[in-house]
Amino acid sequence: MATSNITTEETAVSPANKPAKRGMNKATLWIVFAAAVFPTHFWSLVDFLREYPAWIKRMNTSELLGAFSYVMVYALPDAILLFLGIVILALILPYRFFREKFAAMGSALALITAVWFIIFHSFPLWLEQRQLVPLGLWAISYVLVLGVAYLQILRNPKAEALVDNFMQRAVSLSALYLFIDFLSLINVLIRNF
Repeated sequence: MATSNITTEETAVSPANKPAKRGMNKATLWIVFAAAVFPTHFWSLVDFLREYPAWIKRMNTSELLGAFSYVMVYALPDAILLFLGIVILALILPYRFFREKFAAMGSALALITAVWFIIFHSFPLWLEQRQLVPLGLWAISYVLVLGVAYLQILRNPKAEALVDNFMQRAVSLSALYLFIDFLSLINVLIRNF
């Protein structure tokens, strides 16, 4: 029984039921995968909604649903590649550098990487016209932000808790995105076979 009496040892959530936040286990892998799914799918939705006004004028509902399904299905491999890259990095680096705080470090790495590639996607002329100054600033700022995030999570328990708390809330939205991916994949398969 949960109580607010400070003299009792009993709480609403016992320490035995809390998932381990250290190392690589199923709970932390799921949190990091959700961190990879959340921004990639969010950006895919934003990208779809930017094109939606033009598409609604020339497509019927079935075609719009098909376009949405393709957008969501193509976002899933992005999230999987980002997640696998983080897991491989965690396996390569020594335990104390990354895996010790894998949930927070991996989530921060996934979120920062996704945001920086969203910025890169927003300015395609940087690559097309080989604009080295913006590309260099983009790369340097990415490394600097990763370094600051790494040091903050490593040294500051509040920063680690902030990332963990954000991801605990984003996990449910990521699960919804994965369910939408499943429905979109079924729609794509039905449309093509």
